[in-house]
Amino acid sequence: MYSIDRTHHRTSRKIYKSILGAGLFLVIIGGGYFGWKKLHNNTQTFNADTYRYVSLGGGYIFTVPAQYTADGTALPGATLIYPKETDATNGKSLNDLFAAGAVAVQTITELKDNNPEAFNIFVKDVIAADLRKVFKSPTDTRPAKQTEAEALEVYVLGPNGKRLRANYAINFTQPIIVAAQERSDAFVTVSLSMEDLKKSRMKTDVDQAAQAAKEIAEKVKGQKGAELIKTSTTEFKKQKTNEELASMLKESTAYLDRPLTIVGGLFNNQYFIAQLVFEPSAQTEQPTVGIISLRKNGKTWELDGLQLPK
Repeated sequence: MYSIDRTHHRTSRKIYKSILGAGLFLVIIGGGYFGWKKLHNNTQTFNADTYRYVSLGGGYIFTVPAQYTADGTALPGATLIYPKETDATNGKSLNDLFAAGAVAVQTITELKDNNPEAFNIFVKDVIAADLRKVFKSPTDTRPAKQTEAEALEVYVLGPNGKRLRANYAINFTQPIIVAAQERSDAFVTVSLSMEDLKKSRMKTDVDQAAQAAKEIAEKVKGQKGAELIKTSTTEFKKQKTNEELASMLKESTAYLDRPLTIVGGLFNNQYFIAQLVFEPSAQTEQPTVGIISLRKNGKTWELDGLQLPK
């Protein structure tokens, strides 16, 4: 996970107490399409149906299903994938979103180092056991086919053996779990396209884009508008003058003073639309989100769009 200024992480809840729970409510309002449409409404080369989502904190990358969007800010420590028409707002329970077709991904923080024995024991003795406790129903655990990784599927079983909740645990360098209400097409797309970022063929490109996003974020926090303009695309320069950008940054001063984390974002080799979380610096504050959109020009990633809280 890329953090600016100082290390500051929201504590990730245990996997079986988070995306597997029945009543969790979202605590951050996401950006819908998290702003890519707004930032690229005049760009024809960005195809929103050919992108992947990369979680920098979770260390995984996957294909976003058609007609879905992915958000790493809506649920602390997890990625939420939901239909584009879904109103994912504060106060909506995770079960509501699961019922609408959402899929959630989270790291299993209790597991490390790609240990197959520990992985199997944890899935069967902890995740499956907690699902039985939460739903008061039996579970079915079975091996799954995952490219270059061990995986297990876990289902809650209802009347007549009906599958009530689908879970797909994958033993990556940092193991993860994918959860949904049922084994839907979206659930299958996310699960089977999942890659370990450390082993992905896209790792070098992602690392370069993430590093560029970090450097731009540091300039944003420092309100260095002139430097941002110098490292921006021609299209961005046409949209923002030095004065307009300086005014925009000044309006966000209260948030720019906070710790900032780049949780991940959309990636398609030409664009990286990075999701930002401005962390609370006091107990009375709430996290809020922003976006830095980058476009690749040769071997350089340039600022192509910026969305900040006010």
